[in-house]
Parts: sequence; C-alpha cells; structure tokens
Amino acid sequence: MRSVSAIAMAAILLVAPALVSAADMGNRDVLKFGEPKWTSDNEFTVPISVVHDENLVAMDIPLEWSKGVTLTSVSFDDTRVDYFDAKIANIDAENNKVVIGLISMVYGHKEALKPGNGTIAELNFRRDDVTLVQFEINPFICKSPGHKLSLVYNNLETGKPVVENVDPQLEGNTISLTKNPSGSAGVVPTTYSLGQNYPNPFNPATTIAFSVKTAGQVNLSIYNVLGQEVRSLVNEFKDAGNYSAYWDGRDNGGGEVASGVYFYRIKSGDFNDIKKMVLMK
Repeated sequence: MRSVSAIAMAAILLVAPALVSAADMGNRDVLKFGEPKWTSDNEFTVPISVVHDENLVAMDIPLEWSKGVTLTSVSFDDTRVDYFDAKIANIDAENNKVVIGLISMVYGHKEALKPGNGTIAELNFRRDDVTLVQFEINPFICKSPGHKLSLVYNNLETGKPVVENVDPQLEGNTISLTKNPSGSAGVVPTTYSLGQNYPNPFNPATTIAFSVKTAGQVNLSIYNVLGQEVRSLVNEFKDAGNYSAYWDGRDNGGGEVASGVYFYRIKSGDFNDIKKMVLMK
C-alpha cells in the first residue's frame, strides 16, 4: 500500500502545491481492459480504463503481455487523461513490456482526475501469430527504475503531504481474438501477392502477409541459402482473402535457427513468388 514508485515520487514533488484528499480508501479500484477493436486484418486496439473514487494525480502502469502480438504504440488522445501534462509510454517490444506513466500537473496547475470510470489509454497491437485466439496482459514490478501498478493521490497526514498508492484490481486482462476483424478481412483481393516480411531484419519473430485471389491449396515455406526447407508455415486450402503467417525463428523440429539470410516462397494455383529476409540475433 505504501510502496512508492518512481511515478509516485514524481507526483508528490510536482503536485504537492495542489494537494487532494482521498474520497474513500476502502472502496474497490479497478484497472479494466476492454474488448479489442480491429483496425485491419492483423491490427487492433485494446482500451484501458480506470474505475476509482479518489481524485487521482498520477498513475504508474507497468504491463507485460504473452507472445504472439506486438505493441506498436500507445495513444492518449480523446481519453480522460488527455489534459495531463505527463503522458509517457516506454515500449520494450523485444521483451513484451511497456511502462505507462501519467501525472496530471508538471508545468502548471492542472486538476486531478475526478472519480469516475472511463478510458485512459489505448494499446495498439499487431497480431503476429495468425493462429492466436487469445493472450494475456498483466502488471509486472520493475525495481530499477522503480515501477509498480498503482493509482496515486496525495493525502495530508499531520499537515504533511504523503503519497498514497492504491493497488487496483484487474478486469478483462485475458484478451480474446476470436472475433473476425472489421477491417479489410472481408475484401476479396483481385490479385495474388506476397508481402515483404515485417520486421526485417528481425529477432526473434516476423510476420509475412499474403493475398489469395482464388480459393485453393496454399503452400508457404521458409528456406535456407542452400535451398533446404527450414519451416513449413502454411500448407492448407485457403479461401480467397488476405492473410498473414507468423514465423518464430524455429525449424520444423522446433529448434531455433541460426542468424543469417533466409528465403520464403509461396505457391498457390499458378502463382509462385519468393522473397528474402534476414534473421539477426
């Protein structure tokens, strides 16, 4: 309850001139994750909201998520905290982590966030593993610098400002991806295509987009520079549509492959194409 994070310490130093009191420390505070909103075949947004009955002056939100998705950005536009002076999102995509820091007043007087319920941020993800049907988002504790999931307000004890950290409960942090995207998934392509993998170079995983003009058997495989098949990604019947395949840098036996140049080839009907990519560890 009284552990002070880096965000909390900043809050007491920056917001002390405008001290607020807790409305009711005994009530339930919640950090909620909403349903994903698809923006394309493999991109979606997860809203974060906070339920609280205190006048919040800061929030420290360190989060990590399971494999298969990549966090590309965090947005605070048109949220309850869009007027805050400090809105920080430090993304560590390689380790599937982000630290979100929010402080209401830094440069001049700003009101604390009034008690309520509403969106404070939107997490913009890319789905790298097309077979993924759900993933989890959870808080983590960072010791250096210090970060711990907490809602922060300033209180007065014997006339002195004291930072109080409220540890919120989590809701909705198992994100379901079973619903069809509302974006371009329903658009039938007029040509076959094989996109350049992203990211490239990559470590440890990458995504390959491709389009199928006519329903039929689709084969998408990875090859080394000797022309030997390393991994079969797709070998099945596909309806006409836009797709993406995820490669985790492992071979057909489950072993990690070495750094170097690899080729990926697609065959479907009379369509045949090949592109190059680089795994850099």
